[in-house]
Amino acid sequence: MKRISYIVLIIFLNSASQSFSKSSDVYEYWLNNFLFEKIRENTTGIRTTNLITLHLKEKLKNYKSTKIILENLSQAEFSQPEKYFKEEILNTKTIYGKKLKIKLENDLKNIEREYRVDRNILLAIWANETFFGRAGPNLDGLQILSILSFSSDKRNFFLKEFLYLVQIIEKYKIDIETLKTSTTGALGQPQFLPSTYLKFGIDFDNDRIADIWDSEKDTLASIANYLSKHGWNEKREWGFEVKIPSTIKCHLEGPDHSRTLAQWEKLGLVRASKKPFPKKEKNESFNLLFPSGTFGPIYLVSKNFYVLKQYNNSDLYALSVGFLADKLKYRNHNFYTNWQNTRKINKDDIIKLQKKLSVHFDVGGIDGLIGYKTRRAIGFYQKESNIKETCWP
Repeated sequence: MKRISYIVLIIFLNSASQSFSKSSDVYEYWLNNFLFEKIRENTTGIRTTNLITLHLKEKLKNYKSTKIILENLSQAEFSQPEKYFKEEILNTKTIYGKKLKIKLENDLKNIEREYRVDRNILLAIWANETFFGRAGPNLDGLQILSILSFSSDKRNFFLKEFLYLVQIIEKYKIDIETLKTSTTGALGQPQFLPSTYLKFGIDFDNDRIADIWDSEKDTLASIANYLSKHGWNEKREWGFEVKIPSTIKCHLEGPDHSRTLAQWEKLGLVRASKKPFPKKEKNESFNLLFPSGTFGPIYLVSKNFYVLKQYNNSDLYALSVGFLADKLKYRNHNFYTNWQNTRKINKDDIIKLQKKLSVHFDVGGIDGLIGYKTRRAIGFYQKESNIKETCWP
């Protein structure tokens, strides 16, 4: 490519990083002058290169509609905590999950033995990702990852994922029409990014491919392998819903305020169920979690909770997995504290809030997400302003 073409391409990409192009012209130029060359560099066979190139050219006609889907996602409101835990959805997942636990008992037993991860956790992640494979992603994987590589604010990250997907296609000779992904490029029933699939995908049924699209065994074993490699401890509970005394405030949330269960008990914490804490856990480290500030249930969580966050870096996601796993494990399990309704808030508003708070407090980054450091910063601000501490905007 001539030097002038590189300059034009850089200008195009800089403009694209702010918003998706309104036409496919810039994207098509980028494909022809950059991505197709990258594909050729990362494949060994002409056949794979030609298949992917022709596929992406064919998908150009869908560029505008796909762009709209991705734009809508980028502008989505922050999910209200109470909406993560709608009773009807949780009950449906529990019913299906318990049926599958019986149906797949032998497979789950073998997977547990191999990877030392509780079957209920595996089923809960499977339920949350694709409703046990019944509601899988339906977007074209190559197109989604190529567009994200072109104009996402994490272009380099998604370019690597795109090239990993190319590697998967070439290695396993997978029909590219079947490679459907989410709006973030995640694959199959466990919703693995291509790099995650290559690192943690497991061929548990020994058919020479880790089939996370159609194989229940491979899907569950791959999830188990991921959690195991990220430090899951089969001897630890993930967390307990608790009641706290008035002397403990929400700004004490977070893993940097960890204490043993015995120490938390001395400070007046009790399980919401009124059951005693397990004796085997008394000397283990736990920390407070206020997923909705003081407007919902409060938890003590262990290191296993943060392993779940490795799967999806969201407190609400990890809590929903742990809670659903307990519903699958125990009879009549439910929250002891109701989730109060919170107002809708979009990511732009959260970013504005984080910028203001970050002048004096650690908000954990300006990312538009209400993580524990942002919640805690709100609590510190409320304390200094003599406002009731809720740790919620």
